[in-house]
Amino acid sequence: MEQINEPLWQKKRGGEGPGRTGRILETMHPRAIFFKTQEVMVNIMIVYIIVVLAAGLGKTLLDARHLLHMMDGEGFTFVVAEILSFLVMLELFRGFVDFFSTQRIRLHTMMDPAILFVVREVMVTLYRDEAKGPSWEVLAGFSLLLISLGIIRTLAVRYTPGS
Repeated sequence: MEQINEPLWQKKRGGEGPGRTGRILETMHPRAIFFKTQEVMVNIMIVYIIVVLAAGLGKTLLDARHLLHMMDGEGFTFVVAEILSFLVMLELFRGFVDFFSTQRIRLHTMMDPAILFVVREVMVTLYRDEAKGPSWEVLAGFSLLLISLGIIRTLAVRYTPGS
């Protein structure tokens, strides 16, 4: 009579030992399968990130034509905002690739895109409201946010888990 608890890949077929599938499953540990699958998925994600960055760069370069059509400050503001948005995405994707390679989230790596995003918003706000300028409350809020993010990033670099 057959054993009920015996795994499928260990069952013998007519005395010849486990089949080909059984030998593969016996030699591969579930963790090894997981990490190999994760590695394949990370490589696919990195290729996808490269494609998205190339498309974003192409869009940014195509949007530069607005400088020719609008010689006033509006075209310049639009192009500056697009370039800064691309730099934010570049930093964010760099953080993702760093996470994929180190298998952990580094706080200072994630603070860089956040700081760059706030700087982008400050510049867009300053360029957009060129005539009257932003209110002091908006500038104070951006300043407080930038100081907070800078302090967090500095502390994250200074007190890393490995040191």
